[in-house]
Amino acid sequence: MCAVCGRSSAPTSSRPFGERGTASMSTDGRDWPLRQYWIDIAWGLFAVANLVAMVRFPSWETVPFHFIWVSVTILYGFRVWKMSSTLATLAAVMVATSLFIGIDIVNHSQPLDEITEVPLMASMFFAMVWHARRRLATVEEIRRVSESNLRLLERERRFIQDASHELRTPITVALGHAELIQRTSADRLLAADVEIVTDELQRLRRLADRLLLLAAADHPDFLRATPVSLEPLVLEAARRWSPSPRHWVLGQLAEATVKADPDRIALAMDALIENAVQHTGPEDSIELSLRRGEKDAIIAVADSGCGIDPDQIDHVFDRFGRVDRDRNRGRGGVGLGLAIVRSVAEAHGGSVGVTSTPGHGCTFEISLPIAAPSASGRTEMPRGDEGIPARMARAE
Repeated sequence: MCAVCGRSSAPTSSRPFGERGTASMSTDGRDWPLRQYWIDIAWGLFAVANLVAMVRFPSWETVPFHFIWVSVTILYGFRVWKMSSTLATLAAVMVATSLFIGIDIVNHSQPLDEITEVPLMASMFFAMVWHARRRLATVEEIRRVSESNLRLLERERRFIQDASHELRTPITVALGHAELIQRTSADRLLAADVEIVTDELQRLRRLADRLLLLAAADHPDFLRATPVSLEPLVLEAARRWSPSPRHWVLGQLAEATVKADPDRIALAMDALIENAVQHTGPEDSIELSLRRGEKDAIIAVADSGCGIDPDQIDHVFDRFGRVDRDRNRGRGGVGLGLAIVRSVAEAHGGSVGVTSTPGHGCTFEISLPIAAPSASGRTEMPRGDEGIPARMARAE
Protein backbone atom coordinates (compact mmCIF):
# COMPACT_ATOMS: atom_id res chain seq x y z
CA MET A 1 0.00 0.00 0.00
CA CYS A 2 1.34 3.44 -0.89
CA ALA A 3 2.03 6.07 1.72
CA VAL A 4 -0.79 8.30 0.55
CA CYS A 5 -3.32 5.48 0.68
CA GLY A 6 -2.07 4.50 4.10
CA ARG A 7 -2.73 7.98 5.41
CA SER A 8 -6.16 8.24 3.86
CA SER A 9 -7.30 4.95 5.45
CA ALA A 10 -6.08 5.84 8.93
CA PRO A 11 -8.71 6.68 11.61
CA THR A 12 -9.68 10.35 11.41
CA SER A 13 -12.34 12.68 12.71
CA SER A 14 -15.73 12.68 10.99
CA ARG A 15 -15.58 14.10 7.45
CA PRO A 16 -18.19 14.48 4.69
CA PHE A 17 -18.62 11.37 2.55
CA GLY A 18 -17.60 13.17 -0.60
CA GLU A 19 -14.17 13.95 0.83
CA ARG A 20 -13.23 10.35 1.66
CA GLY A 21 -10.77 8.64 -0.64
CA THR A 22 -9.63 11.94 -2.19
CA ALA A 23 -6.61 12.58 0.00
CA SER A 24 -4.48 13.62 -2.96
CA MET A 25 -6.91 16.49 -3.67
CA SER A 26 -7.22 17.73 -0.08
CA THR A 27 -7.18 21.50 0.23
CA ASP A 28 -5.74 21.71 3.74
CA GLY A 29 -2.15 20.92 2.67
CA ARG A 30 -1.72 17.92 4.99
CA ASP A 31 -1.84 15.25 2.23
CA TRP A 32 0.41 17.10 -0.22
CA PRO A 33 3.47 18.02 1.83
CA LEU A 34 4.72 20.57 -0.72
CA ARG A 35 1.41 22.43 -1.06
CA GLN A 36 2.21 24.98 1.64
CA TYR A 37 5.55 25.66 -0.06
CA TRP A 38 4.15 26.39 -3.52
CA ILE A 39 5.34 30.00 -3.46
CA ASP A 40 8.85 28.89 -2.46
CA ILE A 41 8.90 26.32 -5.28
CA ALA A 42 7.65 28.93 -7.75
CA TRP A 43 10.38 31.34 -6.66
CA GLY A 44 13.01 28.60 -6.97
CA LEU A 45 11.97 27.86 -10.55
CA PHE A 46 11.90 31.60 -11.31
CA ALA A 47 15.41 32.03 -9.85
CA VAL A 48 16.79 29.08 -11.84
CA ALA A 49 15.29 30.49 -15.04
CA ASN A 50 16.95 33.84 -14.38
CA LEU A 51 20.31 32.18 -13.63
CA VAL A 52 20.09 30.43 -17.00
CA ALA A 53 19.22 33.75 -18.62
CA MET A 54 22.34 35.31 -17.06
CA VAL A 55 24.46 32.74 -18.95
CA ARG A 56 22.47 32.69 -22.20
CA PHE A 57 22.24 36.47 -22.48
CA PRO A 58 25.44 37.76 -20.84
CA SER A 59 25.05 41.28 -22.22
CA TRP A 60 21.70 41.53 -20.41
CA GLU A 61 22.70 39.69 -17.24
CA THR A 62 21.96 42.71 -15.01
CA VAL A 63 18.20 42.29 -15.66
CA PRO A 64 17.80 38.65 -14.51
CA PHE A 65 20.33 39.34 -11.73
CA HIS A 66 18.11 42.05 -10.25
CA PHE A 67 14.99 39.96 -10.89
CA ILE A 68 16.45 37.30 -8.58
CA TRP A 69 17.16 39.75 -5.76
CA VAL A 70 13.86 41.59 -6.07
CA SER A 71 11.92 38.31 -6.12
CA VAL A 72 13.68 36.94 -3.03
CA THR A 73 12.86 40.18 -1.22
CA ILE A 74 9.19 39.81 -2.18
CA LEU A 75 9.26 36.17 -1.09
CA TYR A 76 10.64 37.16 2.29
CA GLY A 77 7.71 39.55 2.68
CA PHE A 78 5.37 36.55 2.38
CA ARG A 79 7.37 34.19 4.57
CA VAL A 80 9.51 36.14 7.10
CA TRP A 81 11.62 33.05 7.75
CA LYS A 82 13.54 32.29 10.90
CA MET A 83 16.97 33.88 10.99
CA SER A 84 18.75 30.59 10.21
CA SER A 85 16.59 30.00 7.12
CA THR A 86 17.03 33.64 6.07
CA LEU A 87 20.82 33.44 6.29
CA ALA A 88 20.84 30.14 4.39
CA THR A 89 18.69 31.60 1.59
CA LEU A 90 20.80 34.76 1.46
CA ALA A 91 24.00 32.72 1.24
CA ALA A 92 22.57 30.51 -1.52
CA VAL A 93 21.49 33.52 -3.60
CA MET A 94 24.85 35.24 -3.08
CA VAL A 95 26.81 32.14 -4.12
CA ALA A 96 24.62 31.42 -7.15
CA THR A 97 24.60 34.98 -8.50
CA SER A 98 28.33 35.42 -7.80
CA LEU A 99 29.10 32.18 -9.64
CA PHE A 100 27.15 33.12 -12.76
CA ILE A 101 28.51 36.68 -12.79
CA GLY A 102 31.98 35.13 -12.45
CA ILE A 103 31.32 32.99 -15.52
CA ASP A 104 30.42 36.13 -17.49
CA ILE A 105 33.55 37.90 -16.22
CA VAL A 106 35.75 34.95 -17.23
CA ASN A 107 34.14 35.00 -20.67
CA HIS A 108 34.81 38.75 -20.83
CA SER A 109 31.10 39.47 -21.17
CA GLN A 110 31.01 41.70 -18.07
CA PRO A 111 33.58 43.96 -16.39
CA LEU A 112 35.21 42.87 -13.14
CA ASP A 113 33.49 45.54 -11.03
CA GLU A 114 30.11 43.92 -11.79
CA ILE A 115 30.82 41.44 -8.98
CA THR A 116 30.37 44.29 -6.44
CA GLU A 117 26.63 44.18 -7.16
CA VAL A 118 26.35 40.99 -5.10
CA PRO A 119 27.42 42.36 -1.68
CA LEU A 120 25.49 45.58 -2.35
CA MET A 121 22.25 43.72 -3.05
CA ALA A 122 22.91 41.41 -0.10
CA SER A 123 23.36 44.43 2.19
CA MET A 124 20.09 45.95 1.01
CA PHE A 125 18.30 42.65 1.51
CA PHE A 126 19.72 42.22 5.00
CA ALA A 127 18.69 45.79 5.93
CA MET A 128 15.16 44.98 4.81
CA VAL A 129 15.24 41.79 6.88
CA TRP A 130 16.34 43.73 9.95
CA HIS A 131 13.50 46.24 9.62
CA ALA A 132 10.95 43.51 8.92
CA ARG A 133 11.97 41.52 11.98
CA ARG A 134 11.89 44.64 14.15
CA ARG A 135 8.38 45.40 12.94
CA LEU A 136 7.32 41.79 13.48
CA ALA A 137 8.67 41.89 17.04
CA THR A 138 6.84 45.16 17.69
CA VAL A 139 3.56 43.80 16.37
CA GLU A 140 3.94 40.68 18.48
CA GLU A 141 4.64 42.75 21.60
CA ILE A 142 1.60 44.94 20.92
CA ARG A 143 -0.54 41.83 20.49
CA ARG A 144 0.78 40.35 23.73
CA VAL A 145 0.16 43.55 25.69
CA SER A 146 -3.32 43.93 24.19
CA GLU A 147 -4.27 40.39 25.14
CA SER A 148 -2.89 40.93 28.63
CA ASN A 149 -4.89 44.15 29.02
CA LEU A 150 -8.05 42.45 27.79
CA ARG A 151 -7.58 39.67 30.33
CA LEU A 152 -7.02 42.20 33.11
CA LEU A 153 -10.12 44.18 32.13
CA GLU A 154 -12.23 41.05 32.00
CA ARG A 155 -10.89 39.95 35.38
CA GLU A 156 -11.66 43.40 36.82
CA ARG A 157 -15.18 43.32 35.41
CA ARG A 158 -15.84 39.87 36.87
CA PHE A 159 -14.43 40.89 40.24
CA ILE A 160 -16.59 44.02 40.40
CA GLN A 161 -19.67 42.06 39.38
CA ASP A 162 -19.06 39.21 41.83
CA ALA A 163 -18.11 41.52 44.70
CA SER A 164 -21.19 43.69 44.14
CA HIS A 165 -23.48 40.65 44.14
CA GLU A 166 -21.88 39.31 47.30
CA LEU A 167 -22.15 42.68 49.06
CA ARG A 168 -25.82 43.31 48.29
CA THR A 169 -27.20 40.44 50.39
CA PRO A 170 -25.44 41.22 53.72
CA ILE A 171 -26.04 44.95 53.20
CA THR A 172 -29.77 44.35 52.65
CA VAL A 173 -30.01 42.11 55.73
CA ALA A 174 -28.11 44.58 57.93
CA LEU A 175 -30.17 47.49 56.62
CA GLY A 176 -33.41 45.65 57.39
CA HIS A 177 -32.35 44.99 60.99
CA ALA A 178 -31.13 48.57 61.45
CA GLU A 179 -34.43 49.99 60.17
CA LEU A 180 -36.35 47.63 62.47
CA ILE A 181 -34.34 48.80 65.49
CA GLN A 182 -34.84 52.42 64.43
CA ARG A 183 -38.63 51.99 64.27
CA THR A 184 -39.03 50.06 67.52
CA SER A 185 -36.44 51.69 69.78
CA ALA A 186 -37.69 54.15 72.41
CA ASP A 187 -34.14 55.30 73.19
CA ARG A 188 -33.55 58.53 71.26
CA LEU A 189 -29.77 58.25 71.51
CA LEU A 190 -29.87 54.70 70.16
CA ALA A 191 -32.25 55.77 67.39
CA ALA A 192 -29.86 58.56 66.36
CA ASP A 193 -26.96 56.11 66.24
CA VAL A 194 -29.00 53.62 64.23
CA GLU A 195 -29.94 56.39 61.80
CA ILE A 196 -26.25 56.94 61.07
CA VAL A 197 -25.80 53.21 60.53
CA THR A 198 -28.82 53.15 58.22
CA ASP A 199 -27.51 56.06 56.16
CA GLU A 200 -24.12 54.40 55.72
CA LEU A 201 -25.68 51.07 54.77
CA GLN A 202 -27.86 52.79 52.19
CA ARG A 203 -24.75 54.47 50.85
CA LEU A 204 -23.03 51.08 50.58
CA ARG A 205 -26.06 49.65 48.77
CA ARG A 206 -25.98 52.50 46.26
CA LEU A 207 -22.27 51.85 45.77
CA ALA A 208 -22.91 48.14 45.11
CA ASP A 209 -25.68 48.99 42.64
CA ARG A 210 -23.42 51.41 40.78
CA LEU A 211 -20.61 48.88 40.63
CA LEU A 212 -23.01 46.35 39.13
CA LEU A 213 -24.17 48.92 36.61
CA LEU A 214 -20.62 49.70 35.52
CA ALA A 215 -19.79 46.01 35.24
CA ALA A 216 -22.82 45.48 32.99
CA ALA A 217 -22.18 48.53 30.79
CA ASP A 218 -20.43 46.46 28.08
CA HIS A 219 -23.08 43.74 28.05
CA PRO A 220 -25.30 43.54 24.93
CA ASP A 221 -28.45 43.63 27.12
CA PHE A 222 -27.37 46.79 28.93
CA LEU A 223 -29.79 48.94 26.88
CA ARG A 224 -33.43 48.51 25.89
CA ALA A 225 -33.45 51.21 23.25
CA THR A 226 -36.63 52.75 21.85
CA PRO A 227 -37.34 56.14 20.23
CA VAL A 228 -37.51 58.54 23.17
CA SER A 229 -38.36 62.24 23.38
CA LEU A 230 -35.76 63.86 25.63
CA GLU A 231 -37.68 66.98 26.68
CA PRO A 232 -40.07 65.09 29.01
CA LEU A 233 -37.11 63.22 30.53
CA VAL A 234 -35.40 66.52 31.37
CA LEU A 235 -38.62 67.89 32.89
CA GLU A 236 -39.07 64.73 34.94
CA ALA A 237 -35.50 64.98 36.25
CA ALA A 238 -36.13 68.63 37.16
CA ARG A 239 -39.26 67.60 39.04
CA ARG A 240 -37.40 64.93 41.01
CA TRP A 241 -34.59 67.23 42.11
CA SER A 242 -36.41 70.54 42.56
CA PRO A 243 -37.07 69.97 46.31
CA SER A 244 -33.29 70.20 46.93
CA PRO A 245 -32.43 73.68 48.30
CA ARG A 246 -30.77 75.19 45.22
CA HIS A 247 -31.69 77.96 42.81
CA TRP A 248 -33.04 75.84 39.96
CA VAL A 249 -33.17 77.21 36.42
CA LEU A 250 -34.73 75.56 33.38
CA GLY A 251 -32.95 76.65 30.20
CA GLN A 252 -33.69 75.96 26.55
CA LEU A 253 -35.74 72.83 25.93
CA ALA A 254 -35.54 71.84 22.28
CA GLU A 255 -37.55 68.98 20.83
CA ALA A 256 -35.27 66.02 20.19
CA THR A 257 -35.93 62.32 19.73
CA VAL A 258 -33.18 59.75 20.22
CA LYS A 259 -33.07 55.98 20.18
CA ALA A 260 -32.24 55.29 23.79
CA ASP A 261 -33.09 53.48 26.99
CA PRO A 262 -35.12 56.05 28.98
CA ASP A 263 -34.23 54.48 32.32
CA ARG A 264 -30.49 54.66 31.58
CA ILE A 265 -30.75 58.24 30.32
CA ALA A 266 -32.67 59.22 33.46
CA LEU A 267 -29.99 57.53 35.55
CA ALA A 268 -27.24 59.48 33.78
CA MET A 269 -29.08 62.77 34.27
CA ASP A 270 -29.60 61.99 37.96
CA ALA A 271 -25.87 61.34 38.31
CA LEU A 272 -25.03 64.71 36.72
CA ILE A 273 -27.57 66.57 38.85
CA GLU A 274 -26.44 64.75 42.00
CA ASN A 275 -22.86 65.77 41.23
CA ALA A 276 -23.98 69.40 40.84
CA VAL A 277 -25.96 69.30 44.11
CA GLN A 278 -23.04 67.78 46.02
CA HIS A 279 -20.67 70.55 44.96
CA THR A 280 -22.88 73.59 45.30
CA GLY A 281 -24.49 75.36 48.22
CA PRO A 282 -28.09 76.55 48.78
CA GLU A 283 -27.18 79.94 47.32
CA ASP A 284 -25.82 78.45 44.07
CA SER A 285 -27.78 77.88 40.88
CA ILE A 286 -28.16 74.73 38.77
CA GLU A 287 -29.48 75.00 35.22
CA LEU A 288 -30.88 72.15 33.11
CA SER A 289 -31.19 72.53 29.36
CA LEU A 290 -31.66 70.55 26.16
CA ARG A 291 -30.24 71.71 22.83
CA ARG A 292 -30.48 70.18 19.39
CA GLY A 293 -27.60 70.14 16.93
CA GLU A 294 -27.44 68.91 13.36
CA LYS A 295 -26.81 65.29 14.31
CA ASP A 296 -27.09 65.12 18.08
CA ALA A 297 -29.08 66.25 21.09
CA ILE A 298 -27.21 67.78 24.01
CA ILE A 299 -28.40 67.54 27.62
CA ALA A 300 -26.55 70.09 29.77
CA VAL A 301 -26.30 70.52 33.55
CA ALA A 302 -24.58 73.78 34.54
CA ASP A 303 -23.85 74.92 38.09
CA SER A 304 -22.26 77.95 39.76
CA GLY A 305 -20.15 75.94 42.19
CA CYS A 306 -16.40 75.84 42.77
CA GLY A 307 -15.43 74.45 39.36
CA ILE A 308 -12.59 72.08 38.50
CA ASP A 309 -8.89 72.81 38.08
CA PRO A 310 -7.74 72.58 34.42
CA ASP A 311 -5.10 69.93 35.22
CA GLN A 312 -7.75 67.68 36.79
CA ILE A 313 -10.56 68.05 34.28
CA ASP A 314 -9.40 65.10 32.14
CA HIS A 315 -9.97 62.69 35.05
CA VAL A 316 -13.49 63.62 36.17
CA PHE A 317 -15.08 60.71 34.28
CA ASP A 318 -12.60 58.11 35.57
CA ARG A 319 -13.86 55.47 37.95
CA PHE A 320 -13.32 56.50 41.57
CA GLY A 321 -12.13 59.87 40.31
CA ARG A 322 -12.39 62.51 43.03
CA VAL A 323 -10.71 65.62 41.73
CA ASP A 324 -12.88 68.54 42.83
CA ARG A 325 -11.05 70.99 45.04
CA ASP A 326 -13.62 71.05 47.84
CA ARG A 327 -14.67 67.42 47.62
CA ASN A 328 -14.74 65.50 50.86
CA ARG A 329 -16.51 62.54 52.38
CA GLY A 330 -19.21 64.75 53.80
CA ARG A 331 -20.23 66.18 50.44
CA GLY A 332 -18.82 63.89 47.76
CA GLY A 333 -19.37 60.29 46.78
CA VAL A 334 -16.91 57.62 45.80
CA GLY A 335 -16.39 58.81 42.24
CA LEU A 336 -18.66 56.43 40.31
CA GLY A 337 -21.47 58.77 39.28
CA LEU A 338 -19.67 60.50 36.41
CA ALA A 339 -18.15 57.18 35.30
CA ILE A 340 -21.71 55.86 34.98
CA VAL A 341 -22.64 58.92 32.91
CA ARG A 342 -19.80 58.18 30.48
CA SER A 343 -20.71 54.48 30.27
CA VAL A 344 -24.36 55.26 29.53
CA ALA A 345 -23.52 57.90 26.92
CA GLU A 346 -20.99 55.70 25.12
CA ALA A 347 -23.37 52.72 25.18
CA HIS A 348 -25.82 54.92 23.23
CA GLY A 349 -23.14 55.90 20.72
CA GLY A 350 -22.79 59.34 22.29
CA SER A 351 -20.25 61.15 24.42
CA VAL A 352 -19.84 63.29 27.52
CA GLY A 353 -17.88 66.47 28.10
CA VAL A 354 -17.27 69.14 30.69
CA THR A 355 -16.19 72.76 30.64
CA SER A 356 -15.20 74.56 33.81
CA THR A 357 -13.71 77.76 35.13
CA PRO A 358 -12.31 77.39 38.67
CA GLY A 359 -14.46 79.39 41.03
CA HIS A 360 -17.27 79.87 38.49
CA GLY A 361 -18.83 76.43 38.17
CA CYS A 362 -19.02 73.62 35.60
CA THR A 363 -21.14 72.62 32.64
CA PHE A 364 -21.52 68.89 31.98
CA GLU A 365 -23.00 67.79 28.65
CA ILE A 366 -24.30 64.47 27.31
CA SER A 367 -24.41 64.25 23.50
CA LEU A 368 -26.69 61.62 21.96
CA PRO A 369 -27.23 60.90 18.24
CA ILE A 370 -30.65 62.02 17.02
CA ALA A 371 -32.92 59.26 15.73
CA ALA A 372 -34.95 59.44 12.54
CA PRO A 373 -38.46 60.79 13.22
CA SER A 374 -40.92 58.00 13.96
CA ALA A 375 -44.32 58.13 15.57
CA SER A 376 -44.53 54.40 16.30
CA GLY A 377 -43.05 53.02 19.48
CA ARG A 378 -42.04 56.46 20.75
CA THR A 379 -41.86 56.81 24.53
CA GLU A 380 -43.60 59.98 25.68
CA MET A 381 -43.92 61.56 29.11
CA PRO A 382 -46.10 64.41 30.31
CA ARG A 383 -44.78 67.69 28.95
CA GLY A 384 -45.70 71.32 28.59
CA ASP A 385 -45.47 74.31 30.92
CA GLU A 386 -47.69 72.56 33.45
CA GLY A 387 -44.91 69.99 33.90
CA ILE A 388 -42.37 72.58 35.06
CA PRO A 389 -41.82 72.37 38.84
CA ALA A 390 -43.00 75.39 40.79
CA ARG A 391 -39.57 75.78 42.44
CA MET A 392 -37.82 76.03 39.08
CA ALA A 393 -37.36 79.30 37.18
CA ARG A 394 -37.25 79.53 33.40
CA ALA A 395 -34.13 81.03 31.86
CA GLU A 396 -34.77 84.16 29.82
